[in-house]
Amino acid sequence: MIQRSGHIMAIHDGLATVRVERASACSSCGTRSVCGAGSAAGSQMSVPVPPGARTGDRVTLSLASGMLTRAALLAYLLPALTTIFGAALLSAGGDLAAVAGALCGLGLGLVALRLLGRRQTACTPLIDSQPFGESL
Repeated sequence: MIQRSGHIMAIHDGLATVRVERASACSSCGTRSVCGAGSAAGSQMSVPVPPGARTGDRVTLSLASGMLTRAALLAYLLPALTTIFGAALLSAGGDLAAVAGALCGLGLGLVALRLLGRRQTACTPLIDSQPFGESL
């Protein structure tokens, strides 16, 4: 289970904007300037509002490790596989046709990934909320 702490910055239309605190491991990571997770300001995300939560409350966001692995595999493999499939499908027509097939396959993979991401509700993080001022 991956857990991060944060504060609710705003609540609007049933979604809470949460500023997630930087993980302690980020300060020693060599790629912190590239990934953005280690920025001093932290990152923000929108999540469904937990019952009774208010602006300023401290929250803990939890995500099952298996969900993260599944999402990463889908995000990287689906576009790669559709690109290869598109290139192979049109490769009989020559190099230019194979490139066009690869580009079409990549586009199809990215569109499919976007549609799957909109349908996926199981990746909604679990939230434990505490009123502002109480420690976790």
